[in-house]
Amino acid sequence: MTRSLRLVALLTALATTMLTTPAAHPQRRVDLFDKNSRGTGSATIDERTGRVDVFDTQSRRTGYGTITPSGKVETFDLRGNRTGGGALTPSSGSIREERR
Repeated sequence: MTRSLRLVALLTALATTMLTTPAAHPQRRVDLFDKNSRGTGSATIDERTGRVDVFDTQSRRTGYGTITPSGKVETFDLRGNRTGGGALTPSSGSIREERR
């Protein structure tokens, strides 16, 4: 799967989680899917710190990221290289991907 599709899947999952998760659950796992509904991995979101850890389908950590309360998302690979970013718009639940 291309990076942009994976990033869109991650941002969609993050938007859904941030908009629907009660504060009582500080850490949440979100399953990620491609456009054909095949599982591509998962993301673990620590809502208290804003940290996101990304895993492949075999539970190997493939990256990490941050999400701010304002909705800005940045993702990185294991070497610290930026792999993507974007912004969540909570009012509509839509995602605006940042192109680089």
